[in-house]
Amino acid sequence: MSIVYYIFVNKKLIKFFLILLAVVLAYFVLYYCFTKFLIWKDSFSYIPPVVEEIIMDGSQSVSDNTNGEIGDKDTVLEEDNKAEVLQKEISHEVSFTSQAPEKNWDQPWQDACEEAALLMLDAYYHDYEITTEYAKEKILEMVAWEEEQGWGGSIPATDVEILAEHFFDYKVKVVKYPKVKELKQYLQDGKLVVALLDGTTLDNPHFRNGGPVYHALLITGYKESGFVTNDPGTQFGEDYFYSYGNLMESLHDWNDGNVPTGDNVVLVLE
Repeated sequence: MSIVYYIFVNKKLIKFFLILLAVVLAYFVLYYCFTKFLIWKDSFSYIPPVVEEIIMDGSQSVSDNTNGEIGDKDTVLEEDNKAEVLQKEISHEVSFTSQAPEKNWDQPWQDACEEAALLMLDAYYHDYEITTEYAKEKILEMVAWEEEQGWGGSIPATDVEILAEHFFDYKVKVVKYPKVKELKQYLQDGKLVVALLDGTTLDNPHFRNGGPVYHALLITGYKESGFVTNDPGTQFGEDYFYSYGNLMESLHDWNDGNVPTGDNVVLVLE
């Protein structure tokens, strides 16, 4: 009797544990399926955070810099959009003068490229023609004022900025390490660009003695393969063409005379 009872009781226990195990397994299966369903459902309405910000305000995207940070206006997406609408060519008519208006290349004319570039910039914005007499007069005025400041014959971008604001009342800014598309956008927007360069690396056969150690010119437009400039370093500098590679590689600030290691800089109106 006891053996039969023992078997009967154990069968009931086994049945109970089997039912309990089935319930637990069923719970986990239903939970897993329900979770998968929610993930599948949410995937149709998910918007990545950065994309959502772009949709909401039309401005947020990945910044165009080496750190890949998030920016608000000056961004990779906006730069790419600007590049899409850039014209193939831009040409601005700008009155030309060399830095030696009377073809006398003694000092101070030998180092007067910054002054000549700013004078041509002013002629463009105020729409006037530069005569030989006017160029000589204005360049000498600028040189005399620079001497009062204790500056040397060659001046860095920060001093060119001060000179522009003092003589022509322009608020200009120094742009470091610009890109080709950035300069093209300035030109399309009607802003000419003052470029400071290592003249010895510029492809210009009209330069003497290998070219100026430090040089300034005015970028007035661009073509498919390069920039159009008014280069005051030669009497043949009106609408002078430089390839993108040559001009961009030549960009260097004065850097206390160590021009080849100076920052790549240009100046534009704010």
